[in-house]
Amino acid sequence: MSPFNRGGLGANPQSIPFDEWWRMWHFVNAFEARDSVYFRVWLEVAGGCRTWHISSPRFHFEVCTLVEGTSGTFTVPVPVRVIHAMTDIATTSFDTTLALADHDTLTVTADDACLVYDIPSFNPGTSFVLDSVDCTAVVSAKRLADVLDAARTPPIGLDIVGYGPPLWCVIGDGKITFHSDWSSYDHGRATVSIEARTNGEAQFHSGVSVVARVLRDFTSMDDGDDTVTLEVDGPTGLGCRVVGSDWVLTCPFIDPVAQEWGSAMRRELMSVGIEYQRDGERAVEYLVDGVQVRAQVHGGRHPVCRLSATVARNVGNSEFLLGELNDWNMSHAGMKFWWESEKVVAVVDLDSRHMSDICDESSRLAAVVTRLAAPTTAL
Repeated sequence: MSPFNRGGLGANPQSIPFDEWWRMWHFVNAFEARDSVYFRVWLEVAGGCRTWHISSPRFHFEVCTLVEGTSGTFTVPVPVRVIHAMTDIATTSFDTTLALADHDTLTVTADDACLVYDIPSFNPGTSFVLDSVDCTAVVSAKRLADVLDAARTPPIGLDIVGYGPPLWCVIGDGKITFHSDWSSYDHGRATVSIEARTNGEAQFHSGVSVVARVLRDFTSMDDGDDTVTLEVDGPTGLGCRVVGSDWVLTCPFIDPVAQEWGSAMRRELMSVGIEYQRDGERAVEYLVDGVQVRAQVHGGRHPVCRLSATVARNVGNSEFLLGELNDWNMSHAGMKFWWESEKVVAVVDLDSRHMSDICDESSRLAAVVTRLAAPTTAL
């Protein structure tokens, strides 16, 4: 995607009806778009089509309108606040005109009112590109919206901290199936499915909450005849997309463990001012009283955040060492010691549901490592 081409818009002002602004207002609200570096909104004109883009690290959404007489190929960055403003200023009686006012500003004229705004910096980033489509499913948009609502409903009365458990999406055998597992919240699993016209098989995690917003808010539900197509990249691909009548939503695959527990881990560390280095989405490393601690989240029926630190290096294995490690394991409740790759390692497995204890447990681990480091060098 090229940077904003001022000459393109200067030669081709855009006539935009009120309904288009109103629809975009619904889009930016549903996606909770913001004027920030994380969200980007822009208008692309090419091949007689005017396409609006809303992009964030979690998704890329585009909706296309065919426009007669439109020429040129260019992009226009549009702040979210302008879209909000135009739903107040634009009228159904006259189309608005989006044009280049001068080198630094744009103008939107609506009958007797005019909005002038500075051209924002524009870096659309890298969009998600599906290398191939290995699995598809065609399904009623209304029924899929209903099923997603049911699949995303948590146990009644449950207070959810963070994202909550993600949904597995499984496509194949003429069905789209969603699995949720509330075991970590002391509730059971749930499965909801819907019949679909499928081709191939796939199993993945993705931003289904974003998909649900599009289906619920923007798909015509009156006659129930609208369909959407799910297109899924292969297991080693980037993600999936949902294709509607005039819109496409592309979402990357997500790591559910990293999304739920990795985010909680980093949030707790940031809350007390601990500076850390990321090692992917599941692990971080940081210093506590001079001891380097590694924290990594793990999934499963009972998800844990494993805290580990090296007690000593360049230690050879021996029966005496193993005996010492057994003694330490018995005398340090909730802590484990073992030998691997010429190192003695200390580990605490913290229940991820008690992530608020990560700082206290890190301090306890660091204190034990500091106390045992000196005598361990003699082993």
